[in-house]
Amino acid sequence: MNTPAGATMNARHMIELMNRVPFEPLEIHLSDGTRIRVEQPFQIATRPNSPSCVICDEDDRMRIVAYRNITEVIG
Repeated sequence: MNTPAGATMNARHMIELMNRVPFEPLEIHLSDGTRIRVEQPFQIATRPNSPSCVICDEDDRMRIVAYRNITEVIG
């Protein structure tokens, strides 16, 4: 599932992506050009009305990501 061009990512949409069965890996694109690969849903932590999420990336770094900075999600 890709986020449509111009669509705004939010916590509820991210939770839907995290809860897909089976989970499909995601590639999250940020406004600064960064791309974060998510292989498992437990790599993301968020709450339903949160303006941001925490993503543990492939280098085991924890990133706090504001949803407004997510430009695209591929997966």
